[in-house]
Amino acid sequence: MKKHTILLMSCLALSSCGMTDVWKDWESQGTLSENRLRPSEFEKVLLNNSGRWKLSYEGSTFYFTFGDDYMVVSAPDETYFLKNPVETDYHLDFDGASKVLLSLDGGGALQYLSENAEHTFVVTSFSADKIVASGETYGKEMILTPATLAEINANEQRRKDMLVAYNKSQALNSLKTQLNNGVFRNSSYGFMAHYLISCDEENNWKLKVSSIVDGRVKHVECPITVDTTGDEDAILAFGKDVALNGAVLNKFYYNYLSGDLKTNDGSVTCDTRKASDIVAWYNSSNWGTHVVDQNDTHQDFKGVFPSQLEFDDRDPRNLVVCPWSSMGSYIGIKPMLSADNETGRIFIKWGEIYDMFGWNNNPDDYALVQREDEKFLSFCSSADGLYWSCDDNTQTIYVLSATGEQWFKMKR
Repeated sequence: MKKHTILLMSCLALSSCGMTDVWKDWESQGTLSENRLRPSEFEKVLLNNSGRWKLSYEGSTFYFTFGDDYMVVSAPDETYFLKNPVETDYHLDFDGASKVLLSLDGGGALQYLSENAEHTFVVTSFSADKIVASGETYGKEMILTPATLAEINANEQRRKDMLVAYNKSQALNSLKTQLNNGVFRNSSYGFMAHYLISCDEENNWKLKVSSIVDGRVKHVECPITVDTTGDEDAILAFGKDVALNGAVLNKFYYNYLSGDLKTNDGSVTCDTRKASDIVAWYNSSNWGTHVVDQNDTHQDFKGVFPSQLEFDDRDPRNLVVCPWSSMGSYIGIKPMLSADNETGRIFIKWGEIYDMFGWNNNPDDYALVQREDEKFLSFCSSADGLYWSCDDNTQTIYVLSATGEQWFKMKR
């Protein structure tokens, strides 16, 4: 029993060093020199000085903080100020008697390098003052030296200062492009309204908010003024208050550090995902069949559908018209979606109409569908485009006219 206990404890010790095949490594222990490099001893050195190290490599300096939980936070210097620090797992192993392997999942912040990016350090010597290694893939020298907390904090501050300066210089362009349209969401991340920020050639800024009010889409427009003189935020002040489900909005704040757009009401958030993201989701395997709601909808679509309509998840996609009356089959119409990210609009072009299962292939059925559902089909393919937005759980999608009052929703 005593012999078995010692063997088990030895295996656990090896496992704690990040060795994945403890039996193989146990066998090799007997053949290695007493002067071999041991991962367990390297780990003690690595975690000395609170695990803080720095590496000058490929013209940049990288800062690492290793934890005893086998997690490491790595950050590049200001050369890569647009890139975030990376927190990932690290692993220790050995390669023969003279090499210890230190691997970072994904390479940590080294992944940002355009050339000679590494994820494994091949360590050939180590002390409290220096870790001498080379990259496993490209073989270039990689020497780590201790870093102080002050150095790490100073690097982070330099990165923040450069990011703020950059975002401030790009604020107007970002507000005209990446952030110029999106969705207002409530505290439950439910849909409230679509918004569009625009700026004409004379530098006149305008806000358009489209929401569902009393069963109709209401479009509210107002001028906005943009102030980029602040140190932390650009402020976009609305020309008038915009009321949405009890919230009163009158400002956007564009934060220079985070690059986020916020409102004056903390319970109302801005979802700045693009129309192209919605189209990509619709065409992906994550899309599920959504059934058009025939009750909670614009009055033009209430009680007018002879049967159920579905935006299905087949490949290719279909608007499925379920059979009714004497119609003998399920009719499919192939929608082709495209997106205009500048305006946030999605456009549908109807393709082939056909008998989905080939039961009848009756042209009279096709004509019946096109006649009875003409108003809905025309709305969907409007030349003015549509605003699509989903609730956070993607169970409900709202589809609003970009210019008129019609809308509908569909549920998964």
